[in-house]
Amino acid sequence: MKSTTTSTPHRVALLGLGLLALAACTSTSSEATDGVVQSPLPTIGLGSDIGQLSGGADVRAIDADAVESILIIGDSITVGATTALEEQFQQLGFSDVRIVAQQDKRIGLTFGDNPSGADTATFLANDMDGRPAEQLWVVALGTNDIGQYKDVSDIIPVVESALAPIPDDAPVVWVNTYFEDRPSDTAEMNAAIEQVIAERGNATIGPWNVYAPADGVLRSDGVHPNAEGAVVFARVVTGTVANFLQG
Repeated sequence: MKSTTTSTPHRVALLGLGLLALAACTSTSSEATDGVVQSPLPTIGLGSDIGQLSGGADVRAIDADAVESILIIGDSITVGATTALEEQFQQLGFSDVRIVAQQDKRIGLTFGDNPSGADTATFLANDMDGRPAEQLWVVALGTNDIGQYKDVSDIIPVVESALAPIPDDAPVVWVNTYFEDRPSDTAEMNAAIEQVIAERGNATIGPWNVYAPADGVLRSDGVHPNAEGAVVFARVVTGTVANFLQG
């Protein structure tokens, strides 16, 4: 699968009521794309740890002036969720969203024509316009690195390498990982991500590992979202961003 890069020119004014439109994204389908029966997908957004993008009383306006653009670096999970991410960010009022995602992308390892997350972040940082504080970064990497390192202490510098090119003033969301058949290795990856993000400051975690295990979200491989799971993944990303910007 080739790299996916999308960008739209300008951010539109953000209206708090725009969040209500995301309620329409909640699935009521009873069948997943791989033919298994699924329960209703989780509704994710404002009002709880990730909240409820359901038009409830807890929906609040995001600070429209906090961020001008969104930069997203991801792997095949992000590739599959690109359309949902674009649609949901549009509904949140962000039209300047750039997604750079490629199958098998690693955090710190470049191979062939697939640059590492660290190299991708360096390229994007050098290509940035505007003040760093106006550009929010989303890093959705780590799945392809699960089980590739000895322990958490070996993973930490790899995660740091992807954050190093990102300006200190830029807010960051790192979406953590889920691999059903490798719970111990996944826990180590997520522990390293959490530690680095906590030490960086001006950053938060997108808890994909909380929502990925829900019925009907993943394909049979226990890693990749199905079509409706891609919508859930996008909700995790946009819901985390929304809550983060509200402070």
